[in-house]
Amino acid sequence: MTDRRPRKGSTGGSCPSMTRRRLLHLGLASAAATGLPPVRRVSAQIGGAQPQAPAAPTGELVNPAEFKAPRVKASAPTTLTFWQYVGFHVTAQKFIAEEYKKRFDPNLSLEITAYPGLNEQRVGVKTALAAQSPTPDIIAVEPGAYAVDVYTNGSVIDFTKVFAEDREYQRGFWPNALELLTINGAVVSVPAVTNTVIVYYNKGIFAQHGIEVPQTLDDLKKAGAILNAKGIAPIVYPAGQDRNFPIFPFYTYAGGTKVDRLLREADLGTKPWASPELVAAAEFVDMLAKSGLYAKGPLGIKEPDAISIFAGGKSAMFWGGQWMRRSIRAALPPGFELGIFPFPAVVAGGHRPVLSSVGITLTVNARSKRPDLAFEMIKALTGAWGKIEYTRNLGLSPNGPISPEAIAYQMQSLKDPLYPEFLQLQPTGTTRVIFTPQVEEALTQGMQAIFAGQKTPRAAMETVEAASQKLGVRKFKVG
Repeated sequence: MTDRRPRKGSTGGSCPSMTRRRLLHLGLASAAATGLPPVRRVSAQIGGAQPQAPAAPTGELVNPAEFKAPRVKASAPTTLTFWQYVGFHVTAQKFIAEEYKKRFDPNLSLEITAYPGLNEQRVGVKTALAAQSPTPDIIAVEPGAYAVDVYTNGSVIDFTKVFAEDREYQRGFWPNALELLTINGAVVSVPAVTNTVIVYYNKGIFAQHGIEVPQTLDDLKKAGAILNAKGIAPIVYPAGQDRNFPIFPFYTYAGGTKVDRLLREADLGTKPWASPELVAAAEFVDMLAKSGLYAKGPLGIKEPDAISIFAGGKSAMFWGGQWMRRSIRAALPPGFELGIFPFPAVVAGGHRPVLSSVGITLTVNARSKRPDLAFEMIKALTGAWGKIEYTRNLGLSPNGPISPEAIAYQMQSLKDPLYPEFLQLQPTGTTRVIFTPQVEEALTQGMQAIFAGQKTPRAAMETVEAASQKLGVRKFKVG
């Protein structure tokens, strides 16, 4: 049945039902601008003001990409082990692995261990690698310091040989995504998805109190004053989720003032972390922490807590990542109208920064007993067919360009107008990656100390600079 009622839930208010032609047009724009990957089928999102289904196409759409057979197959029953840190990805990963087994290699199985979070997974992986264990065969790593650590220690195998044998597979990734994973000229790991960090907001609360989507920092502060006066927290921010979150405001200011290059140079030890521009970024972190914009105790808030606060109407905004779209949607009560917008401009006349990066990335343990099979499994998960199923399941952006037909196929089950909006935002993003492990640790601790009121911005940045200077010339190059 064709449903042509208006759909709610996009940042632009209600919009006409998405016909297949409109989806294809959107896909062309997204593919040209972003090149991100799609996901596997999921049931319709629950909770909140549900977007209506797009106009029914003539017949059910199918994944338009070819699922290519592997170059190598298992000669006997074999189980590959995979350790990652995002539990909600497991369903998509299992689906692709099972399809791979059914279609191409009945002897090969994938055993997935999803740790509660990144911190726990890094400890587990570090322990296994130190013990020279062949388990796990496949490791999920973050771009930046995590990738540098495992690669420079000789713990993982890069993709040089894989890409040389299959250039089409390499071309399927966004080049700027692979840049984040290139250490000393070699691609260490490959992304399954890409992600943006934006602001989710409660359209009903905004409308009730006459608040417009803030374009500038002053707009955001004015909205915060109105909301605080009504007993509503302006922004719930899960700074306690993991080691990354306390740094997001710092990255946001750096991106909003276009000092990304200086940030990277400081990361690699060629420019000082205590420069006026980067101290200003730390001062921005401090200002936000003291502004009354955050729900109380952000360092004690993790993503599930933040979702509960936001879904319960106790905060009007939620500063978080695209990876949370599905979980947020599932928690919303009926009648909740969800929207998104980029963080407001941090300086007068500046642009609105969107933090972009890749999500989990996959690499192979150097001591795996079947590295050839592990690489084939990674290709299944992140290649042309797999990326469409992967992102279709999760509603995250793909790791490279996909066709308009693929986006239409995904929207057939996602039915969420926020998904195409994320695709449009992705190419505007700024980096949120630190490559030097000791610097990343110092920056994390420094930003946590600012949140807690234990350090001034300058003191925090001087600590980061001291950690950087102690290392001297870096023994690796990136990008």
